[in-house]
Amino acid sequence: MAAVVPASSPNNPGTAIASAVDAETAKFRVIQEELQQLSRDLQVVFGQETENEMVLQELDFVSEESPVYKMIGPVLVKQDPDEAQQTLRKRLEFIRGEKEKLQSKIKAKEEQGNKLSVKVQQMQAQLQATTAQAVQAIAEQHKSGGGKY
Repeated sequence: MAAVVPASSPNNPGTAIASAVDAETAKFRVIQEELQQLSRDLQVVFGQETENEMVLQELDFVSEESPVYKMIGPVLVKQDPDEAQQTLRKRLEFIRGEKEKLQSKIKAKEEQGNKLSVKVQQMQAQLQATTAQAVQAIAEQHKSGGGKY
């Protein structure tokens, strides 16, 4: 006759699997939070890119003689239109580089999250199978007269 292991026993395979599922689920939540932060960062970069593109387009309409001012803190400083365009183009290059970095980080985190999600689903299926086996073993033990409650 097989011995029934109490559910709270550290030797219970269901407890071990459930703990592992909880740990992996916690990792998944961390990845989701990181993805949300990366998405917020990407939205900021998109806004910066749009703003700088609009300013660059406006500078295309400015003649060489027209004054262009750059805000530095609370002060407006006169700037050469060509210099302003050059500065904006470099800034846009940097912003686009940051955007690409963020997009690749997001893609990597999504892949990591997807793999972890599959792993958690497999572990949950294993936990369900282990639970079903334990229930079946208890039922068989009970049928054979081994247990009275």
